[in-house]
Amino acid sequence: MSSGKPMILRGSAADEDELHALVKSREKEPDGLFQRVMRPLDERVSIKLLMRVWGPRLEFAVRLMLVATFIDDSFRTGLHFSDHIKQVGEQGCLRWLAQSSPNFVGVLATVALAAGLLSQAFGSVCLLALHQPDGATKALIGWTIAQPVLYAQLSNFEFVSESLSLVGGLFMLRAHLLPELAAHGAGARTQLIGRLLLPAGYIYRAGLFLVSALTLDETNSLGTYVSSLSMFVIKTAVLIGLLISSALVAAGLKSRTIALVLALVNLVFVFYQHPFFLFVSLHHGQWKYDEEELYMSLPQLALTGDINPLDIEPWMIYDLHRYYFFLGLSTSGALLLLAQFGPGEIAIQKDEVILPSYRGD
Repeated sequence: MSSGKPMILRGSAADEDELHALVKSREKEPDGLFQRVMRPLDERVSIKLLMRVWGPRLEFAVRLMLVATFIDDSFRTGLHFSDHIKQVGEQGCLRWLAQSSPNFVGVLATVALAAGLLSQAFGSVCLLALHQPDGATKALIGWTIAQPVLYAQLSNFEFVSESLSLVGGLFMLRAHLLPELAAHGAGARTQLIGRLLLPAGYIYRAGLFLVSALTLDETNSLGTYVSSLSMFVIKTAVLIGLLISSALVAAGLKSRTIALVLALVNLVFVFYQHPFFLFVSLHHGQWKYDEEELYMSLPQLALTGDINPLDIEPWMIYDLHRYYFFLGLSTSGALLLLAQFGPGEIAIQKDEVILPSYRGD
C-alpha cells in the first residue's frame, strides 16, 4: 500500500541533498543593486502589485518616449516644409543635381519629405495605439536610416550614432509587439540586433572622451596643469564606464540594470546639452530667440563647403537643439524598453531581475 508520503521523501539521499543544496544556494544568492535599494519600499508596498497596476501605463510612456522624436520631427517638417525641401535639394543629397535640374530636384525632395512626414506621423500613432506594429516599425526604421542620407549628414557621427541607437530601440519594440516572430526564432534575433545597436550613441561619446583625454594641454602653470590632469582622470573614468556599459548591454549581462542607469543619465545630459525651451521666449505676443546663446551652443552639423555657420538662421539652430533633445529622449525610451522587457533569449543573462521579490502578492 502507498504510505501517502510526498514523493520527495521516497527519493534517494543524494536527491534530498541536491534539493537542499539548491534551496540553500537560492537563499544565499546575492541581491542586485536595485533589489537592495527597493527592498525597504517593497516591505511597505508590494512593488509587484504596483507594477501589475501601473505596468500598462509605464509601457505606454516608454513607447511615447521612443516615438517622441518622430512626432516632433513631423510637426517641424510640416511647419517648415519649404525650408526642408531646400535643405534636401540644395544642401542635401540632391545638391549635385540642383544646378542642372532645379525643378526635378524640387519634386524629388518634395516626394521624399512627404513620404518621411507620413511615415513618422502614422507610424508613431500606430505604435501608440498598438495598431499594425509591423508596418509602423518598418516605416520608422526606414525613415531613420534614410534621414541622414537625405540631409547629407552621414559625416555627422553624433547624428548617425544616435539614429542607430534609435533603430535598435525600434527593433526591440518590434520584437516585443510581434509575438509571432518568437514562434520562428526571429524575435530573439531581432532583439539581439536591437541590443547591439542600442549602445552606438555611447560608443560615439566614448570616442569623444578618448580624444579629449588624449589632448592634455602642456602648460607651465601648476594650477592649470593640475586642473587639466583632473579632467584627464575624469574623462578617462567616463570613457571606461561607457565602454564597459556598452559592452555589457550588447552582451546581455546586467543589461536591464545598466540600461536603466544609462537612460536616467541620458535624460540629465539631454536636458543640460539641448535645453531648446530656454533659447526662446515670448515678448509682446511674439517668440524671440536668444541668438547669442544659440550661436554659442551650435549643435554638431555637417555643412557643405559653401555654407558658413554664421549664415545659419537662429530658428534653424533652435530646431537643431529641439531635434537633438527629442532624439535623446527617444534614446532614453529605447533604453527603458530594454530595462522593462529584458535582453531577449540570445543573451548571457536573459533572466535578470531588477525588482525585489521578497513578499508574496
